[in-house]
Amino acid sequence: MLLGRTPDGGAAPAIRWLARLIAVSAVVLVPWAAYLALSLPASVGAQHWPLAWTGLDVAVAAGLAATAWLAVRRDRRTAFPAVSAATLLLVDAWFDVCTAPAGRPFAMALADMFIEAAEAAGCLALTAAVWRATACKAVPQGDAR
Repeated sequence: MLLGRTPDGGAAPAIRWLARLIAVSAVVLVPWAAYLALSLPASVGAQHWPLAWTGLDVAVAAGLAATAWLAVRRDRRTAFPAVSAATLLLVDAWFDVCTAPAGRPFAMALADMFIEAAEAAGCLALTAAVWRATACKAVPQGDAR
């Protein structure tokens, strides 16, 4: 098998190879982040700033919509858009705070950060609930016989 398990129960070679590649990538990113911290300018102008933020918000909205749609159906695939949406929400919060000017805009960005972090946690909690319900083959309330 390319992915999954070998007949003796171990991880397939492709899985081991991918895991090593991901581990190496994580190690390489640490000095890269340090380099960026030391070399990037303090500020920069962005040509397509509105497009960047609009695109991020549209991606978050799509992730939340897909999460809700699958969760209502108690579909275990809820995990995919939920984790994606949670990640995008946290990225959005991070960049809102990091790019906000001092004063009221920064305070608003902090308030928004708490809302987005709570929403991200809600996505993950919803996923866990759907997985538990489908693993136990739980009967929805009102359908008890």
